[in-house]
Amino acid sequence: MVPNDQRVALLLGRCVIAADGMELGRIHDVRLRADGPVLPGFGPALRIEGVIVGRGSVAARLGFDRADIVGPWPLSTFGKRAARRALFVPWETMDLGDRVVVTTRIRAELDRAFE
Repeated sequence: MVPNDQRVALLLGRCVIAADGMELGRIHDVRLRADGPVLPGFGPALRIEGVIVGRGSVAARLGFDRADIVGPWPLSTFGKRAARRALFVPWETMDLGDRVVVTTRIRAELDRAFE
């Protein structure tokens, strides 16, 4: 498991390996949930719910994989395609190594990141 003081930015770009050894892709985004104790002047504390994993694309890096973002046809199209293939890896299934993240699940057990 990952220490609580781990910086989210250090997760981005890391390769994720499934329990069966299959490479799932790289971490492109982190999903946070605001359900922690209330912090004065901030609100509910954030915790990592999981990460979005997939093959990289320029369109995804520019945010065109998001449903509410519209851009030039090629980037928008490739971004949406990358989003359909992206997977959501729950935080509690992750074991963080020095360079890679290993999940206790196989690809078939993971949900798509964007439905």
